[in-house]
Amino acid sequence: MPLPTGSTRSEAQRLVAFFVGGMRIATVIQMAPSVPYALDRSAYPVLTAVSWSAALGMLVGIAVVAFARRRPPGAGLEVLDVAVAVALLVVGSWTVPPGLRFGTWEGFQLAYAVCVACSLAGVRRREGWAALMLALAAAEVHYLAPTVDGVRDLPTAAGNLLTLLAVGPLTWISARIVFRLGDKADEARSYAARVAREEEERRARLAVHNGTALLRLLADDSADEATRARLRVQAGAEVNRMRAYLSGAPRADAGQTDLAAVVSGIGAEHADMPLTVVADLAVGVRLDPGLAADLAAALRSLLLNVHQHAGAGRVVIHAEEAEGGAGWAVTVHDDGVGFDASPDSFGVGLRQVVVEQLSTRGVTAAITSVPGLGTTVVLRAGYAPIGGEEP
Repeated sequence: MPLPTGSTRSEAQRLVAFFVGGMRIATVIQMAPSVPYALDRSAYPVLTAVSWSAALGMLVGIAVVAFARRRPPGAGLEVLDVAVAVALLVVGSWTVPPGLRFGTWEGFQLAYAVCVACSLAGVRRREGWAALMLALAAAEVHYLAPTVDGVRDLPTAAGNLLTLLAVGPLTWISARIVFRLGDKADEARSYAARVAREEEERRARLAVHNGTALLRLLADDSADEATRARLRVQAGAEVNRMRAYLSGAPRADAGQTDLAAVVSGIGAEHADMPLTVVADLAVGVRLDPGLAADLAAALRSLLLNVHQHAGAGRVVIHAEEAEGGAGWAVTVHDDGVGFDASPDSFGVGLRQVVVEQLSTRGVTAAITSVPGLGTTVVLRAGYAPIGGEEP
């Protein structure tokens, strides 16, 4: 099955294919000058010519296929390649004199078998590859056996056999590693693309959530004109934030970075609510501009939820710096109807605008609610005891 163009796995396959093709062409170049000598010294010149023709045809043919397809030969060609190599080793035991079977290109069969073993780099299944290698090794033993006339000849024959049994596995294992690296790289690329897509979707939800809530409130005919005027001001600010997002250059609000000023500013935006802001203990706490923007968005989302769903008679925002300047906390409490505060029940506003987005800034959000008694949200950065309790 063809792989997507540009995938690392396809590039790994092309690398192995070029190795296979290049090695086979190099073998042809080394073999070719010895053809006349092999024909001259063989007792079976016709059979020798057929052997050389078959070897050269397979070397060139599979090299062309590897270069053209840009991946190693398929299973059918690999089996055929080994079958021809085995046949040439068997026929070579007749056509090549024992004294020419190693150390010369007149006896090309050993080098050809090593080239074929390296061409098996594309075999996927370990069992199939092992069977093909055993067939080559057995044929090579048959080819080399007549050259052993005593103990002194044994190391040379064994060395030639071990070359096949060392180079073949090394090439196959190396190819497997290259393919595995290609797969891992493709998996990492796919994961990065998925994370980027999910992050972009999250950013889109963050960009439109508060604006959508404001539109819903503006569409409520029961709101008085003062409330609608205040909502229109907030809607203008949300439009600017969404424009910044759509332009590809989201920015922090061009406002205060003092914690007390941020909290007080958000409170002023919701002046029509029964809202009390207590931020004196947070004066002088400086926030990173990005954190200030995210905190403001979270507070807006919380107050919009209160406005839409809580039916609260009283809302309090309290901000303070921890003793010793080790952190800060902002608490939003309402005495409304409350809700199921399990994380599974959180909507986009609580889950992403408040909890998840602030967590990326090192701010934790604790949300508790009791039906009929109201809801409390505590946003903490660093060590920030609230009301004498440990975080």
